[in-house]
Amino acid sequence: MEIEKNPTITKIWNEILNKIKQKYDANAFTTFFLPVVPLYVEDQQFVVEAPSRFVKEVLLKQFGQEINDYLKEITETDFYLVVKEAAEKENINKNVESTISTLNSNLNPQFLFENFVVGPSNEECYQASLAAALEPGKFYNPLFIYGKSGIGKTHLLHAIGNYCKEHHNKSMNIYYTTANDFVDEFMRSNQNKDIESLKTKFRSIDVLLLDDVQFLAGKDKTGEVFFHIFNNLFNEKKQIVLTSDRYPNDLRGLESRLVSRFASGLTVGMNAPEYETAYAILKRKIEAKNLDINNIDDEVLHYIASNFSSDVRQLEGALTRLFFYATTFNNGDRIDINLAMDAFKSITPPKGNLSSLTASQIKDVVAEYYGLTVSQLDSKSRTNILTIPRHIAIYLCRTLLNMTFEDIGNEFGNRDHTTIMNACLKIEQLYKNDEVYKLTVNKIKKLLTSK
Repeated sequence: MEIEKNPTITKIWNEILNKIKQKYDANAFTTFFLPVVPLYVEDQQFVVEAPSRFVKEVLLKQFGQEINDYLKEITETDFYLVVKEAAEKENINKNVESTISTLNSNLNPQFLFENFVVGPSNEECYQASLAAALEPGKFYNPLFIYGKSGIGKTHLLHAIGNYCKEHHNKSMNIYYTTANDFVDEFMRSNQNKDIESLKTKFRSIDVLLLDDVQFLAGKDKTGEVFFHIFNNLFNEKKQIVLTSDRYPNDLRGLESRLVSRFASGLTVGMNAPEYETAYAILKRKIEAKNLDINNIDDEVLHYIASNFSSDVRQLEGALTRLFFYATTFNNGDRIDINLAMDAFKSITPPKGNLSSLTASQIKDVVAEYYGLTVSQLDSKSRTNILTIPRHIAIYLCRTLLNMTFEDIGNEFGNRDHTTIMNACLKIEQLYKNDEVYKLTVNKIKKLLTSK
């Protein structure tokens, strides 16, 4: 077929890569495109090889249509992408006798890349972790992931280990531990005067996954041994992944040379899940529990995602409380927003000095702030000069009064449930991503507290 000769499939693929590289960040490009190899064309199929099932699925589901469009643009032919998974590589060392036994990896098999919910708050960490797992010791070494507790750092550590365990050399030594457990291990070895055995054990590791490295602070002797272990693994090009609750340079009580090693690779930060990610996490948690998501009103999930998204553990706790309350007091019947409000009434954080606030007061203050009338906020007009103030008033009714979407709709000219939900989502995003809107909303909140 002519396309195989002029231009070659490699040239076509390189043209596609150039387009992709300009559009997406380096992590996505390195993770999902760089390892892919163009193979051949057959009929109208443009066949490439992905290094794993995971990369194959991402290529097809997230980028498939875009690549097909590029193929048509470049070749002027209706070729479509076909992705084959690379055959598992044989263990090239299978005939070599190992003098070191395989370690217990301590991995949790439930924590995988496939069930990690990706959103703007954690996408960079996810892509960097996947890249480290694809080619341990080659892409980002060490990889340092920081962020507050309970937002998914440990999940990514285990996902890296589980991926390496499944897709790489079966005799690869993968080891997950926490800094506290490492300190305990050091103290036992020190008491037994057997530090060299500890160093030998860690020299055998191919992928070291160390959680909560901040707990090494103030432990000078332990830090000195870890420094030795770190250097040894790094020089041998073994993958090191560390997590902490703070940026490397903000770690206090650690030797500067150790902090310098931590910061020498790629450092990526993870934030608390934003609304959309929290919502997706809730749905994933419900599926994991084999519960019927159709038995829960969507408004309930929106309420939890809006009020309990400071970390993943808080989301899980809220979900557990909801199911407990529904089972105990609702006989497992359908879970609606009224039930949810009852379940959380004793734990929902107070919204400031706003206990006597009403929707009418919110509308009055917003209208006055923007130089409008309340009737204009309630009107059906969709001009921008009215929609933004109206959406802010709706958002404040939702977040300050915990009103249902239906009740808010009734308050604002009998608008439907979906319209109110979309207004809340829009202002939620603007509040988080646009400092001007954040300042405006906070000013209005301050006005409301002074009423």
